[in-house]
Amino acid sequence: MNYRRYLRPLLLAGLAVPAVASESAPPAIPAPIEVRNGVFVHNGKPYHGVGVNYFDGFQRLLEHPEKQKAQPPEYVAGLAFLQKRNIPFIRFAACGFYPNEWRVFRDDPKRYFALLDGFVAEAEARGIGLIPDLFWSYFAVPDLMEEPISAWGARESKTRAFMRCYTEAVVLRYRTLPAIWAWEFGNEYMSECDLPGPIAANKWVVPGLGTAKVRTQADQPSSSGFIDAFKDFAATVRRFDPRRPIMTGDSLPRGSAWNLAHGNGWKPDTREEWCEALVAANPGAVDALSIHYYHPHRDGSNAGYGLAKMSMAETIALIVENARAVGKPVWLGEFGPAGGENDIAQRRAQIDVLLKIIEQEKIGLAAYWVFDSPNPEIALWNAAPGNSNEFVFDKLEEFNRRMAGQSKQATP
Repeated sequence: MNYRRYLRPLLLAGLAVPAVASESAPPAIPAPIEVRNGVFVHNGKPYHGVGVNYFDGFQRLLEHPEKQKAQPPEYVAGLAFLQKRNIPFIRFAACGFYPNEWRVFRDDPKRYFALLDGFVAEAEARGIGLIPDLFWSYFAVPDLMEEPISAWGARESKTRAFMRCYTEAVVLRYRTLPAIWAWEFGNEYMSECDLPGPIAANKWVVPGLGTAKVRTQADQPSSSGFIDAFKDFAATVRRFDPRRPIMTGDSLPRGSAWNLAHGNGWKPDTREEWCEALVAANPGAVDALSIHYYHPHRDGSNAGYGLAKMSMAETIALIVENARAVGKPVWLGEFGPAGGENDIAQRRAQIDVLLKIIEQEKIGLAAYWVFDSPNPEIALWNAAPGNSNEFVFDKLEEFNRRMAGQSKQATP
């Protein structure tokens, strides 16, 4: 499929390369972070660092157009704070969340990239690495393309054509910048897969923000469809950037992930089945096993993710074991305290436990959820200047300082 025809305004604006450029060899480009022998490497040495999710640092400009002309933009103060606290990198949505927010790119790509350029340049000027997530919400692009969500699984769909075109435009625009550490597909897509019953029909229906007016069974995605989309994304990125890591952005598999994919409903996976689902969700040219992990609730549960009756330390150790077996590092794209935990002392203790496990298991890249979010639904996780969770940055700074010291001691 000639996917370019779906974004004619982009081509007219001259922001996509001519067709011949797609076949040319990528230039020699910097890659601050690479994967070598199954580990993340920075400047030739194994890297261990913890950043934060600045999820809506850019997305707010699309959600609230009135902020586009604000000077300085809100993210300037946010990135300045992160620089002051020595946060090495951020994971962020390099896209809209709802379909309406994507229309800025579709209809006026010059304006869209002017906004994104500003965010990227500010981070680069402050020495903050970037892990852009290109398709955060699983429903937004299919809704924008007026297709069911299952269109992610169809290679000839308009959804997949849009994915290739946006990926090409973003990677070509920023691949020479040392601020770009890695490329990520989306956020927790596999958590929406293979669910039995009419669950999908009632999710994310907000027509005023551009979503479909109703959901049908065609909106129920399959794991096989998303896995094929991950492969397509990775292949598209690799045409233009041969070195930077590619990640899916997914969470832990559900405790029944393998059985759900095989039509067995909510039957609990065996250890072997669950591990198979974990590896399968990060296929081929995807460079890391992507997980999100939050401290379990006080009753030991973790909202149906991971294997039942397995502790946090055992679960992460099992994930690392599988990652080593397939020659990939672990990307802990989100971690934080248990949901609903309103005790500050408890949150402090839970973050200490998580950081200790990250260190013990030598997880190279991890990002705290979340920084400076105005969303009241995630306030208990939100760490921002002056709020009750600002202590998080003391812990992250100390962790990064210790890891950097260990790296220097290991240098011959």
